[in-house]
This record gives sequence, C-alpha cells and structure tokens, in this order.
Amino acid sequence: MIRPGDAGRIPEPQLRDLYLYWIGKKDGRAWPAGGDIDTAELGPLLPYVMLVDVLQDGRRFRFRLVGADVAIGVDPTGKLQHEELPEGIYRDHITALFRRGAAGPGALYSRSAYGYTEIEGPRGISRLFMPLASDGRTVDMMLVGQTAERSLSQGQSAWKANPPTITEEIEFRLL
Repeated sequence: MIRPGDAGRIPEPQLRDLYLYWIGKKDGRAWPAGGDIDTAELGPLLPYVMLVDVLQDGRRFRFRLVGADVAIGVDPTGKLQHEELPEGIYRDHITALFRRGAAGPGALYSRSAYGYTEIEGPRGISRLFMPLASDGRTVDMMLVGQTAERSLSQGQSAWKANPPTITEEIEFRLL
C-alpha cells in the first residue's frame, strides 16, 4: 500500500523528496526496479543519493553510485561495503543497518548520532533505505538517501581514520 502521508514523518526535506520520488516509481508494485531510477530526474537530490547493489541475499553490498555529499572526499564507487568500512563497531552497525534496509517491508528511515574521540566527524546522519527489485519480488538494489550534520574542517570523512561510536539511534519503517 502506497502511503505518501508517511513522508511527513521524515524531517529532512531531501530524504522526504527522495521518498516521494521512490513511491512514485512503485507503480502498484511492492518495489520499483533499479532501472526505474533515473539519476537525471533526481536533480538537486543527487548529492544525497547512493545506489547500492544488494548481493548474496542481502548479506553484502556494493556501491554503484555515491553522491558528492555522501562521499565527502571518499569514493567507494564499485567497491564492496565490508572492504571499504573499517573493521569494528561502526562497520557492524552500518552493515546491520543496510541489511535491515534491504529486508523490507517498505522503506527504512534511520537517524544515528555519533561520537568521535580524536577527529571531528558527522555528529548526526539520517539515512533512508528504499529497496529496488528488478523482478518485482527480490530486492537486488537499494536507493539510499543520506544527509549529515557535520563540521569537517579537513573537508572529508573522518570514519576511516577514527570510526565513531553510536550514541543514539532512531529508526522506523515507512510502508
């Protein structure tokens, strides 16, 4: 069931607009297909977008497209998530989040607050995971929106040098 009213639960306008784009592509199906997503249509939302291949029944993920605001100086395009993220609590957190996003039902909104001990990094990251299925049934890709509250003096992501700890997590499904 498409419920555009759910969009009001998303506080970030970029993620809200991306959600409305995604539900507009469903066309009566449980999931749109990856081929339904046209990056040219995303316009000003593109910096906040990731397209991610869902591999091995949702156990692995490969970055297909990573928007400039998401990348912040790191380009994981074409790489596997578990190879790009540093080992430990942060990688475990992000992997579990991507797995929940790919599992459905519906879209998954997540807002995480992070703490860093040495280097400044994003203090809050909001993500919206929207499954895509080329056959209409099996999720094989995700459209992911991401916005971050940050004050990065070095101009790039700090997660490789200093993985954060998770201080707060808010999560809900949009059906």
